[in-house]
Amino acid sequence: MAGLSEMGRFGLGPSRRATLVHLDDEAAELARLAARAAGAVALAVFVILVWQQGIPRSIQPRQWEILSQLAVLAFVSFGYIFAYRWELVGALAMLSGSVLLGTLASIAYAPDDALYGCLAFAVPGLLFLLHWQRSHSPLAVASVVVGVAALLIFGRVASAHVYDYYYGPTHPTSQAADIPVDLVDWIWAGGVTPEGFVVKARLASDEIVPLSLSVVPANVPDGTVRMVEGQLSGPADETVSFTVSGLQPDTEYRYSVQSGNHVDAGRVGTLRTFPAGPRSFTVALGACIRTGSNGQVFDRILAMDPSLFLITGDFHYEDVSSNDPDRMRAAFERNLEQPGQQRLYLNVPITYVWDDHDFGGNDSSAVADSRFASRDVYADYVPHYPLLQSGPVAISQAFTLGRVRFIMLDTRSGRTPDNMPDGPDKTMLGSSQLEWFKSELMLANGEFPLIVVVSSVPWISEATDGGDDWGGFATERREIANFISDNDINGVVLFGGDAHMLAIDDGTNSDYSADGDAALPVFQAGALDRRGTAKGGPYSEGEYPGGGQFGVMTVTDTGGPTITVQWTGLNWKGQTVVSHTFETAANP
Repeated sequence: MAGLSEMGRFGLGPSRRATLVHLDDEAAELARLAARAAGAVALAVFVILVWQQGIPRSIQPRQWEILSQLAVLAFVSFGYIFAYRWELVGALAMLSGSVLLGTLASIAYAPDDALYGCLAFAVPGLLFLLHWQRSHSPLAVASVVVGVAALLIFGRVASAHVYDYYYGPTHPTSQAADIPVDLVDWIWAGGVTPEGFVVKARLASDEIVPLSLSVVPANVPDGTVRMVEGQLSGPADETVSFTVSGLQPDTEYRYSVQSGNHVDAGRVGTLRTFPAGPRSFTVALGACIRTGSNGQVFDRILAMDPSLFLITGDFHYEDVSSNDPDRMRAAFERNLEQPGQQRLYLNVPITYVWDDHDFGGNDSSAVADSRFASRDVYADYVPHYPLLQSGPVAISQAFTLGRVRFIMLDTRSGRTPDNMPDGPDKTMLGSSQLEWFKSELMLANGEFPLIVVVSSVPWISEATDGGDDWGGFATERREIANFISDNDINGVVLFGGDAHMLAIDDGTNSDYSADGDAALPVFQAGALDRRGTAKGGPYSEGEYPGGGQFGVMTVTDTGGPTITVQWTGLNWKGQTVVSHTFETAANP
């Protein structure tokens, strides 16, 4: 009798009931053994992954993200142990834990990827249920099946909401109309000087050759049309570049691409060449654009009618950590083809330097496998000023607008890994770029009343080993500050990216020189379309995390002894969030 009771308890004896899934004794035992083996393997794999790679985290991780996932992993482990004695309880614990892990992993991965990765626990849980159902009524089994189905649906919906919260749009969609594709999929301009500019575009078809650019003064009905032949680039001659020269300073031009006599009338761009001397102007700046963003923040930037849109990093968030140029191109195209962004780029030239998420993975450095693909795609896709060198090296560049000199730093290509302790061998810029930066500062000093240094990461932060900002590279930051102080370089200010916030410091908290004579006004502007987070600081004018935000610098320069600079941080509604005004002495 004891033997029969024991057999009945495992569903192997004459007490076997009619079940939803019929298994003979051998198949049932195999299912149970497979469940135990698969569960053990899954636990081992997850422990190794946690040990080697850590817990999935959002872009700006919080402590609860790690603790909650570790707690659920422990819950799944206990469920696996319980399943040896109480199959239903253990199986349901493993299934619910796998769904929770997938939902929490959506803070870092797309929902389908996150839930797919947690099938490692769902599969053994389902196998345990498959064995359990042999000794229970169809009604009981059906109830469990319905519950499991509801759990999976809940997990999919919940993970989508979690992912949307972290990676979805932060404000309403742009009101720009979609432009039908004709000759090119997208087009934008940059590298503007008093005499010319650079245009990049992607061909709509590989049969559209040859392609030229028509350039004509916008306000001159019978103005001379300048035709510029395109240079094809990319692995399949998919992109085309136009370098325009010989133009008049401070003049508005209209440009459009054409093939033979056929003109792409939908994508017609306009821009104003830079002035050759004193002039008042406006520059918009911002960082951190969600991949595929089409927010109204781009409409608001266009409404400010800036002379330039300066992108201080994270043009997309694909986190391509491998040498995969196709993924890099796809990330650019997802943004450039959005109606709101495309309309902005057709009317405002850009200049842009990358940060970590558009260079490689989160907190990427000079050892990132993506560095070759990043540099190649940047050269093909982005209109830019002359770069220092070719190859996987810095995209730092400098240019002049009116009487303002801009120096754009690449804080990724030459960077030593963040986990390296701070010291003389740890560098944000790399030796070549650092020397170039110092040279640019010396050349600009006394020549330009305002020198704008563009850094894709915050300048103001506490010195901390491992920090993904200048605080993690405090030795090099101090060297730069001392160089500015020792050489009496005046009029230096700094724009920062990476932090998803608006923040301004008047120089109160930014001086890291030994003698206290390198107080730089600092302007952080973001996030264009990412969830708000604070980083670095403190800032004299406060910090304001948020998405759908950008900055505007208005320079009033009439050629007199001083120029007035106003910094304004705005949101997608056009409301002022923070502002600061100061003056700087012009050249005598």
